[in-house]
Amino acid sequence: MRYKTFIKQAVKYGLVGLSNTAITLLIIFLLSNLLNFHYMVANAIGYTAGFINSFILNRAWTFQASHNSWHFQFFKFLGVTAVCYALQLGFLYLLVDRLKVSENYAQIIAMIFYTAISFIINKIFVFTHPTPKESDL
Repeated sequence: MRYKTFIKQAVKYGLVGLSNTAITLLIIFLLSNLLNFHYMVANAIGYTAGFINSFILNRAWTFQASHNSWHFQFFKFLGVTAVCYALQLGFLYLLVDRLKVSENYAQIIAMIFYTAISFIINKIFVFTHPTPKESDL
């Protein structure tokens, strides 16, 4: 049963991730390619928009985690996002400035990296379901 739930949530997380990807990349590419923002600034703005979309959809749909205070989950989600974003940003820097990967390709590669680690941490830490007490059984 848990395996099926995990797979279902992973698929939903992936679908939410696709919407986040579309929003985030659209903003990043518009800002960096059309408005000449520095790639790091464009990345931060794009990820902020994706963050908001991600929290709302993952809380309500992917993990159906309305049993806990959204404030508490929001701050946990924010912390996880900050850690994953910092890892992603470091990876992006490595790809662009050290390995000389094209900025557009590097954004996509770093986004895949971010998505994988954030799903696992969010599932385990943020959107957990309460464990039933013995008296509830």
